[in-house]
Amino acid sequence: AGLCAYWASSAQARGQALRFKMDGLSASVIDPDDPAFKGKAWDAVEKALNQRDAYIASLEGFDIDNPEERGPSFSDPSRPLYSTFPWEEKVEGFAKPASCNHKNWKHTCVSYKVGKQCATITLTSGSNNNGLNPAMLDALQDAIMDIQEQDDLRLVILRSEGKFFSNGFDPKHLMAESNMTDEAILEFQMQFAKILYFLQRLPQFTVALMQGTAMGAAVGLVSACDYVISTKGAFLSMSEGKLGAVPSTAIPYITRRCIFIKNVYNLILAGSNLSADVAKEYGFIDVIVEEAKDLEVECNNLCDRMTLCAPGAVAATKEVVMNTVGIPPSSFMLNYVAEIVADIRKGPECKAGMEAVLNRARPKWADTPIVQ
Repeated sequence: AGLCAYWASSAQARGQALRFKMDGLSASVIDPDDPAFKGKAWDAVEKALNQRDAYIASLEGFDIDNPEERGPSFSDPSRPLYSTFPWEEKVEGFAKPASCNHKNWKHTCVSYKVGKQCATITLTSGSNNNGLNPAMLDALQDAIMDIQEQDDLRLVILRSEGKFFSNGFDPKHLMAESNMTDEAILEFQMQFAKILYFLQRLPQFTVALMQGTAMGAAVGLVSACDYVISTKGAFLSMSEGKLGAVPSTAIPYITRRCIFIKNVYNLILAGSNLSADVAKEYGFIDVIVEEAKDLEVECNNLCDRMTLCAPGAVAATKEVVMNTVGIPPSSFMLNYVAEIVADIRKGPECKAGMEAVLNRARPKWADTPIVQ
């Protein structure tokens, strides 16, 4: 069976090669009675065929010793143009080391505090419309890196002060980019991209509280959260297209959050301003409240609901969602999800939950409420 599979894969590559236009080469080159093949051992035949394939490919400008990393190639013409499975991906951490944590917090544009099983990140540069600049990104990065080390946290809240939730990238910084090198611009954008990535990948349940409008890159920041509560008067707006820019770093999170891709086009390409009601219809917002003070009430209700959920199960389920969304079912996925279920089922948390149900009691993790 292994020999047949090997022959089939080799034949596929040879078939692709022989479909090329070959000047001066006739069909007799694959004659079974060819002295290069006849009476030879299998290894010798394969070697001759491979040499011939390489020669034919070289006439067309291919190098089979250096196939493309993605998509069809000479040796595998049927390979689809897919990225690797998410659980095979590895994203490197932040380029900069953390400069502080919740115990020695030093940033002034962002406040960060840890309550009872809950961390709160607050954008406090309201006078600057909470614009995202290097100082703001450094603060967000430090907060996220500290949360990654806090095993007892179960909920992360992202909020802001002032009229705007955030007006996106600070206009002053965008103007300054005209005098920056390409490397410096790339470093800034990569830092923001990793902030969005690691915010979304946090094992804790993340919630954004929008007391005002989110614009540009801030829409990506909101979309990277698991749950969004907004006031009725808030808007979502992306005007990069009107400025000749591309919001590429935020797009992967916006497309995951939005229900229909046509609505993403409406927001990003047409530069539409979405009211809170429309944004909820599109999938960007989960709950709408009347006023900013009502955000606290709704957030406290969420804390109560999350108190009843097992933290390990929440983290594992969130990871499965992140790793499988948009990926078609395959043997890789089936094995992956089955192994996750098996690991969780034999863990102490699941056993404690089952015992609590049988005993009609509250599970241990529900004894300590989550408090901001």
